[in-house]
Amino acid sequence: MRAAVRLPLLALLLVVTLVSGLLALSRSAQAGQPSAVQRAGTPAHATVLVVTDRSLVVARANTAVSQRLQATAKAIHVAQIAATRTKLVSVARKQLGDRYSAGSSGPNAFDCSGLTRYVYKVVTGRSLPHNSHAQYSRVKKISRKQAKPGDLVFFFRGGAHHVGIYIGNGRMIDARGYGEGVKVSPVSGSWWGRSYSGMGRILPA
Repeated sequence: MRAAVRLPLLALLLVVTLVSGLLALSRSAQAGQPSAVQRAGTPAHATVLVVTDRSLVVARANTAVSQRLQATAKAIHVAQIAATRTKLVSVARKQLGDRYSAGSSGPNAFDCSGLTRYVYKVVTGRSLPHNSHAQYSRVKKISRKQAKPGDLVFFFRGGAHHVGIYIGNGRMIDARGYGEGVKVSPVSGSWWGRSYSGMGRILPA
């Protein structure tokens, strides 16, 4: 008789336990929180996904910062080159009126390649050869449309050997010859224009 009574009691206890467990699961689901059973059985890949998502956010943020830094560095570099070009033209203009003297490279008398050599040395610290053909071999060849102030203009046709500093708007500053000295000259439409050979660049674009 006692054994018969014990079996229904055990069954009742099992039913109560199961019902309690089901109620706990229901409450946890409604509250949006994992139950003890769910917490114990949470698959490892769920945690990995959370960590991966956070890593992606961090990686994207780092990429955005890196891109902004690169853009800023590029803008600074472009501004520095523009300032250098402006200074090249400024120093060249300061030599206007100086006399021409073959083999001279300043500070008060110049031949053509001596002028370009002097201006670049003062502004950039670079030493160009004191010869127009040698300077031409050092530059990056560019078209007239690509020319910017501070680029060099070369004239070799018809036996010429001449170089000037481009200042924009189709003009250059050059040491033209005896009796003329350092002047502003047109790149085309003059004797030099008929001897024009090309433009050359030393500074980055």
